[in-house]
Amino acid sequence: MTDQIHPEELLSEGAWQPEVRAALLDLITEHGIESPGYDPEEPPLVAIDCDGTLLYNSLAEVLMRHMILRRRFRTDRNFWEIIPERLGRDALQAAYKAVAGRNDAEISEMAAFKRYRAGMFGVYESLINESFADAALFAARMLKGLHERDINETLDEIIGLELERPLSQEDVPGGPPFPALSLNMGIKVHAETMELIRLFDANGFHIWLIDSVAVQAMRRLARRIDFPEDRVLGLELQSQYGMLTEKLIEAVPVGEDKLELFLDTLGRSPVLVIGDSMNDYELLENSEGLSLVMGDRDEQLLEKAEANGWLIQRRLSI
Repeated sequence: MTDQIHPEELLSEGAWQPEVRAALLDLITEHGIESPGYDPEEPPLVAIDCDGTLLYNSLAEVLMRHMILRRRFRTDRNFWEIIPERLGRDALQAAYKAVAGRNDAEISEMAAFKRYRAGMFGVYESLINESFADAALFAARMLKGLHERDINETLDEIIGLELERPLSQEDVPGGPPFPALSLNMGIKVHAETMELIRLFDANGFHIWLIDSVAVQAMRRLARRIDFPEDRVLGLELQSQYGMLTEKLIEAVPVGEDKLELFLDTLGRSPVLVIGDSMNDYELLENSEGLSLVMGDRDEQLLEKAEANGWLIQRRLSI
């Protein structure tokens, strides 16, 4: 990715908390390319979460919202079965049928569209409160039925739009029986995380992005930020005849399954793990060097980080 960079050139004192900066510089000294025990055949590994750690806001969520608003996903019986009956499956299917095939101008004021939009977004919000893995799978399944050659074009468009969009919140009116809700809009790359990626890469570490986001979306984001696409681990759906299905290849990478995906792929533990939620806890716990919690959105993780003596970088720039 980059030529070798001296640590102090990137880890600016203004951006990083002093104790975090000092520990990261020590880690480079201990394991980096100039350390006595450095082995280029087995370089030290770094695992970085994507949503909330690399990115402000969620790539999975913006992907899902675009696919829903533009009615780009492919519907069949199996698709609707991913929505629990208790969350209004039948009402959503009926609302979708009323707006499918129409252009945006035609449907913008239709009661069916308001019901469909609020209901579909509400499914994700309900799932995320019950099971993050189920919510992640729901978001990824928006790509079901799309051919591989079309997915990258769609993802490039969505990622480009969302990176350029100002960060904001958008109120979505309710569509009875589905209530109104607010959505976080836009994604931005945290400056500190990119700074760290460039520095550790230049000093001989192999950095991996890992999350429960559709792996295709993570790869297109990686390409956009000049990160190696082959060092991305995410949620993978099975492919049939070149099209994605609703079936998982492996378990949704959350918690223990996130750790297992990393270890199964790389065969050894990282020396630095960076995450921002309890979904990263097991991976953070597995680090053989430093565990770094970025941001302050997950109080439970912050409490565990303090109890375990992990690093916490609360201030993040975008």
